[in-house]
Amino acid sequence: MRHWTLTLFARSLRTSFAERAAYRGDFVLSFAVSFLLELVAPLVTFLIYRSGTAFPGWSMEEALLIQAVFLLARGIAVPLFFGMVWVVFNQAREGTFEITLLKPRSPLLLTLLRGIDVEGVSRTLGGIALVVFVSRGLPAPSLAGFLSFLLFLSLSVLVLFGFALILAASLFVWIGNGRVIELLEAILVFSRYPDSIFSKPLQWAFTVGLPLSMIALFPAEALLGRFGARMFLAIPSALAFFALGYLFWKSMIRRYAGGGG
Repeated sequence: MRHWTLTLFARSLRTSFAERAAYRGDFVLSFAVSFLLELVAPLVTFLIYRSGTAFPGWSMEEALLIQAVFLLARGIAVPLFFGMVWVVFNQAREGTFEITLLKPRSPLLLTLLRGIDVEGVSRTLGGIALVVFVSRGLPAPSLAGFLSFLLFLSLSVLVLFGFALILAASLFVWIGNGRVIELLEAILVFSRYPDSIFSKPLQWAFTVGLPLSMIALFPAEALLGRFGARMFLAIPSALAFFALGYLFWKSMIRRYAGGGG
């Protein structure tokens, strides 16, 4: 079953690439613009440090590493998961999501497959490139640090998947509310920067409440070899957040009334 699911995801990626490649100029332009927009935050950080200011306790390379990891995590999650938000948005508004519900497969899986978009892969490539570039100015990570980084990066993608589930599920009731992505972007801003700029209550809130620190900060700290209690407390928090997103999806899909909005 797992192999079958991975095969479907691979085929959906190929199909999305073929569709986008049919208009190569638009594809290349969208690819480039998407990547360049993601570089705004690292550029701002670079300018902050060049002006003589700094994030407390973080060098410029370390702060840029957080933003590189953020770009990498989003680059993995956006092509795979966030297209489902627009699939639900369009189908709920048009009243066609019933077709998905009538098919003999998981509605969640079918929605994910329809939403896959290779355009977001620009963030993945940009994230990898930025992580490699920034890491050149940092000590090489230990094996334990690198393996921990992979673990925390996986949890980061899982947290983002949880956000995608919550946003998509909300559209079953709040049909036509296309501003949900803007709300998410406003929330994710807090995960782009070192937590030393936040108060202690906020640091803990972003660890065990809304696990925003798991998205980029903790994977970056793992790669730097910095390990603290909050990092490991965030692991069950990240898993619980994803579970909450999945349960919210299951709950809201039962409330879908159909008929468009």
